[in-house]
Amino acid sequence: MRDMSYKKALNLTLCLCMLPIFGYAQNDAFGLQRILQRYTEAYGGFRDANALSSVSVEGSIMQGGETYSFMMRKKRPYSLHYRLSNDYNSVITGYNGESGWIRTQSKGKVSIRALDDKATRALREQARFDSPLFRHLEKGEHEIKLLERSIFEERNVFIIEVREFGSELNHYYVDAATAHVVRHDQLDAAGEIRFQTFYRDYREVEGYPFAYEIETRVAGETTSLATVNTIRVNPGLLSFYFEKPQR
Repeated sequence: MRDMSYKKALNLTLCLCMLPIFGYAQNDAFGLQRILQRYTEAYGGFRDANALSSVSVEGSIMQGGETYSFMMRKKRPYSLHYRLSNDYNSVITGYNGESGWIRTQSKGKVSIRALDDKATRALREQARFDSPLFRHLEKGEHEIKLLERSIFEERNVFIIEVREFGSELNHYYVDAATAHVVRHDQLDAAGEIRFQTFYRDYREVEGYPFAYEIETRVAGETTSLATVNTIRVNPGLLSFYFEKPQR
């Protein structure tokens, strides 16, 4: 059995962390406002800003002909703990709001180290609990506009562009009927698609919508396919769970 590489493990982490909790929009200003309101209401933003404060997700993911089990736990606003494992290896990545770390175990050998600045920034972005669209009408942190209305997988969708942090571009494909995100494209500086995530099989868990199937593609080829088995909302995660382990 091949050892699980650091790069592969981190890529899988980033894909799974994009499990919504992600948003949608619609732009002739009034239409945009309405869809943002629907999204925020779906996740409790008008009842209680922190109604959904943590989530625990477990399932399996296939990549490169191999199957792994995963467990992801996130806590508002920027805490993440993600474990990827099979019968021979395990990789855990974490972020406590300030620093990122990775723990690998292969053939009985354990390695723990801090992530470099670049990897930590990427992990922080995936640790962000809220979509950039959640309560956007109050925060207004990002540029959001409607690109077009289109058809995707036999659904009417709005394609929404979100420019984050002054440079990063994301396109969200929002189902016009359900306001669920069904596709998310991350673009590079040249406007080319870097990778895509597709969300399917939405179900409600205690009133919150989650996708139970997540597919990631690079250059049009499927690189991973995740199937969720269980989701728990507000499981009461303690802060120490996200700290770098000692062993």
